[in-house]
Formats: sequence, structure tokens, C-alpha cells
Amino acid sequence: MKQMITLKNLLLALCIAGASIANGQIHPLAFGPFTLGTATTNPNWYKDYVGLRFLVNSPASVAGQKVYTFAYTGGTPWGADVILPIVNTQIMMPDPSVGGDTLCATALPTGWMMGRIALVYRGGGIEFVCKAEKCADAGAVAVVIVNNVDGGPVGMGAGSVCSTTGSASTVPVFMISKADGDAIAARFRAGDTARITITPWGSGNAKDAGFVPGGIAEWHNYAIPSNQLVSTGNPHPYRMIDGAFIANYGTDDLSSVDVKSTVTFTPNETGTPAVQHTNTVSLTTFTGTASSTPDSIYAMFGTSEFDLTATGPGRFDLDYEITHSVADDFPYDNQLSTSFYLTDSLYSKGRYNFTKNEPVRTIYTSYGVSSGTEFLWGPTYYVKKGGAAISRVQYSLSNNTAGGGPLGVPTTIYLFKWVDGSGGMPLDSICQNGELTLASIGVHNYDGVNDTSGATLNFTQMGDPTTGIPTTILLEDDSWYLLAIGVPTGHYLGSDGINNPYPRIYGRYHVDNSWLEYTALLGGTADDFISGTGGHAPTTSTSTAYVNSVDSFNFDNVRGLIPAVAMIVDNDPPPIAVNEVAPTSNTILNLYPNPSKSFINVDFSLETSSKTVTYTIIDGLGRFVSKIVHNNVKDDKFTINTSDLAPGHYFLAVTTDDKALARNFVITK
Repeated sequence: MKQMITLKNLLLALCIAGASIANGQIHPLAFGPFTLGTATTNPNWYKDYVGLRFLVNSPASVAGQKVYTFAYTGGTPWGADVILPIVNTQIMMPDPSVGGDTLCATALPTGWMMGRIALVYRGGGIEFVCKAEKCADAGAVAVVIVNNVDGGPVGMGAGSVCSTTGSASTVPVFMISKADGDAIAARFRAGDTARITITPWGSGNAKDAGFVPGGIAEWHNYAIPSNQLVSTGNPHPYRMIDGAFIANYGTDDLSSVDVKSTVTFTPNETGTPAVQHTNTVSLTTFTGTASSTPDSIYAMFGTSEFDLTATGPGRFDLDYEITHSVADDFPYDNQLSTSFYLTDSLYSKGRYNFTKNEPVRTIYTSYGVSSGTEFLWGPTYYVKKGGAAISRVQYSLSNNTAGGGPLGVPTTIYLFKWVDGSGGMPLDSICQNGELTLASIGVHNYDGVNDTSGATLNFTQMGDPTTGIPTTILLEDDSWYLLAIGVPTGHYLGSDGINNPYPRIYGRYHVDNSWLEYTALLGGTADDFISGTGGHAPTTSTSTAYVNSVDSFNFDNVRGLIPAVAMIVDNDPPPIAVNEVAPTSNTILNLYPNPSKSFINVDFSLETSSKTVTYTIIDGLGRFVSKIVHNNVKDDKFTINTSDLAPGHYFLAVTTDDKALARNFVITK
């Protein structure tokens, strides 16, 4: 089952508070009136920002903060919310001696798990909600499902066999990774008392600093080709900053709080790690929840950027550690680490599985302007050194069909080039209408056998948007590219599901004089989230700039919203001979009048008839507007009413049975 997250769950306006600079750090103010466990209109201010904290207390060999997913069907949770913390609670695994098993295939004795947290495994053809109901009926206070495949946890749709309004809805339900679950299960089977805390904020400790889940500033990409990185003077997007969101989860004030960062590079050739950078950001006093004015969260960012260096492929390890003047009552959330890579030919914004050679996706997401509407979405990549050719685009779609199934609707893939300040727009690091051009386009027709729901899809036929003919597309120096997938109606795009781009966006804005870095997630309206290139500074759903008011932004719900769309390039494409004749096409596509006010005439002609021709209008920010489908087309002449379109730049993308091409047009009023 796949988790579907809808746009309405992305943002939630909390209390609006300004940010200030103190001790070299940005201090989001406290969240406002909140009593843990009080059933107010929004009882979990902290949880809504940082996300529930899933902590293994013991044994020490497996203790720490764990990555999890929650039980959702569409945008609706089917497990219970956590209002009161579940603190230091023993786990229980179903035991064959009582008729149960780790897959929860059979019912458990009533009361057998009373007051415990159930640990069970995914699989066996048993829907998530059925597993949860068996554990809840046995008295479990929460259910933790362990993924049965490598990688992170995945989304959990309830399914339809068991009732989603039964006992499963009375307990919270989570999934953790196979690696974490196997380690916890091994200690349980060895007789250790495994204990877990699940809390919307603290867990009753006096002295307890910790990282906000997903709160460390990562790098520009998870992977880029190594030839993009130079020894000094790297371009703005490739520069690194130190920074993390930390919280005082305890009741007591803390003093001399330090966040230390260390960057280590291990080259593939030698395997010898070398530290490239260390830094410590300090905070004098961090008040706890017992204070009348608790600080809640600090954004601990350094005040300068720095270069990373390498001469070839390898791995960067980024380690963060929190220390303070006294011993921490729960030290297991005081360290966070992440890695990113220099490769031969891969660009990947989200995590990538180098063993399977495919992007990692743990959730599938839909961001239509309205439910079920087609949309464009994808990551932005910066290219320092051009000359490489796109050889392959990798992505994954789900049609939400039980057991997978073939993908029958062709997908259009767009490569937009973004030039800040072009088209008369200001040079301001904000993508605006008129700054995008369509560098390449292709249509992916599925074979119905290997191209199935949830599979990794490989596309190699990017083409010339003027002719529709597949050709070598060379990336250019010092350029931003938006690689967008045209996701058909009723389909969902695979996303990273774990990493969070927001800390880097936030830190870059404050560290470098309001410079914004585009990922796949910026903007303030539904459309801006679809395209990843909003036409204004990032804002929350209340249109208050979150870069100045971080407490008003639902930090937890942006975690993982990185489309799992990878770009693989050929760094040494065959040279184009001087006398080589460019491919020609007898396809004709004309638009007139252009510019236009209220209508556009389309004149389209093909060499041979196409069973289906789709005309898609995309606006100047790479957002889906509308489409028209005609059948059995060879020569087509018709008029598109544009009177409802706002003034600006647009693209008309045309896909046939075997090609894709596009034209630009302008609407004036």
C-alpha cells in the first residue's frame, strides 16, 4: 500500500511569530499557549511542527530517534493521534506459543498485549489495518509495523478488508525501516527489555536537548557528477552551510549549548576518509518548558558558507552533535548524520539506491490543483559545467492499483531551463513568469509489461521541442534546470519520503542576505508546490513569509517531499560533426496570433495519422493549466479560447503516438 499525501496536509498555520538574530542563531519564538495532552482545537502545536518523536529508549545498542511513517489513506489518518506521550513503554512481539506470529496473520488473545507497544512485520498479504486491529484488540497502546524490504519505511494505506473505524482507529500506527525493526526485534528475542517513547514533544526528562526530526541542513543534492565540483569558488548552489534546528525537550534550562558539525570526504579510489570542515555554533542559554517563556526551538546556523572539495567520485558524511554543560537525560537524539555523493554521471535531489541503481521512494504524492487533476512536478538541478548530454531520466509512478498493474497512460517529461533575470524580470533568485524556456521534451509510452505501477521507469528519448525528434540534449554551463514529470490524472509520483529540504532553504535565506535556493518545494499556493518554482518568496498558507516566521510553517509536513526523479548524463557525448545535418521533420505546428488576447489558432500537421494527440497548456512557471485530446489526427486546425488566461508566457505541448513537441505563446490583456 502507498501513502498518498494531498496538498491540504502540507501546511498548517501555527502561531505567527517573528524571527531574530541572537548569539549568531535565528530564534523562532515559542509556539504559544499549549498544554500537553489538552484537547483544544489543535492540541499538538509541537507535534504539528516537529512531527511526533519516535524514540527507542533501550537497550542502548538500538536506542535513538527513528525515522517513521504514519498510517494514512489519502490525506486522512486512520490510526489515532498521540495526544499524551507514550513514555518508555515495553514492546511486545506476537509469539507463536499463543497462536500469533510476527505477521499478525491470526488473532491474539484478548489483553495479551495490554499496555504494550506491538511490534509486527509487514507482509503475508495482510493489510496494515488488519494487523493493527489484531494488536489493538489484544490491548496494545500503539502498533509499530516493520518494513519487510530494505530501505526506509513506506506509507500505509489502510486497505478495505478490515474496518478503518474499528479498534485500529483507537491506537496510533507507525512503520519503521527493516534495519531498525530487525535490530529491535533481535534484542527483544535475546531477552532484552526493549522500550519505546512516542511523544508530540518531551518525554518527562529534566535535561533533554535534541534535534528536531529532519532538522539538519543538508546539501544541494544527494548526488551530482564529481566534475561539477571545483576546488575553490564553487557556485552558490554548491556551497555548504552549517545549521540545524534543535529543541529543548526538557523542563530545565540548559546552558552552553553547542551544535558541532563535521564534514568528512571518502574518495572511492582510496577509501581513506579525510575531515574537510568542522564548526561549532553556540547558544548561551536555552530555557526549558518549566520556564514562563520557554524557547522551544532554535535554528542554530553558522554565519558563513564554505566550499567542499574533491578530485573524483566519493561520499561526503555530514555529522551533527549537540552538547551542553550537563549530562543529557536522553542522549540518543543528540546526534544526526547524513551522506551525499559525488558520482560519475548522476544527478539526484532525493536519496538514491546505488545497489539497485534507482531513486529511493518511500511515499507517492499527488499535488493536483483539485483532486485528481493532472500536474507537473520535479526537482531543480544546477549545472556548473555543461557539455554533458542527458542519457536517461528515472522516476516512478503509482496508479494506486492493488498489487501494482500496468501503466497505460503515456507520460510527458519536460526539461525547463531557468535563467534568473531573463525576460525583463529582476535578478532576485525567484523564478518568475518569463524566465523559463523549454529545453527538451519527450513522451514515455509504456509497454504494459515492465512499466508497471511502482516500478522504476527509465526514459531515454528526450527530444528537440521544435521538431519532436529525439536528439542529443546538451546541458549548458552555469544553468538551473527543472526536470518535471507530467503526472497523469489518477497517478502519483514517487518521492523521497524522508529528507527535508526546508532547513537548508531557511538557513541559506538568513545566512546569505535573503538568497533563495529552489528545490522541488517552494511557493505559497497549490500551484507553486506543483511546479517547484513559485513566482514569489516562499510563504505559508496564510501568505506570511516563512523565512521570517518559521513557527508558522508546518515543518514536519514538508519532510520527504522531494520527487524521486533522477537525471543520468553522458559526460562525453559523441561530438557533432561540422557537416552533420540536423534531423528534420515534416511535422508542422503553428500558433497564431501570437501574442494573443482571447484566442489562439492551432495549425498542426503530421506525416502520418496519430491515434491520439494531446494538447497541453503549461504556464510560464511550469504548471499544468489545461489539456485537449483529439483522436485520429493527421491534420488538425482549431481554436483555443484563452480569454480566461492571465497575461504572461505559456507553452503548448503537443504529444502524439510517438513524439512530443512544443511552442511558446504570450497572452496580453
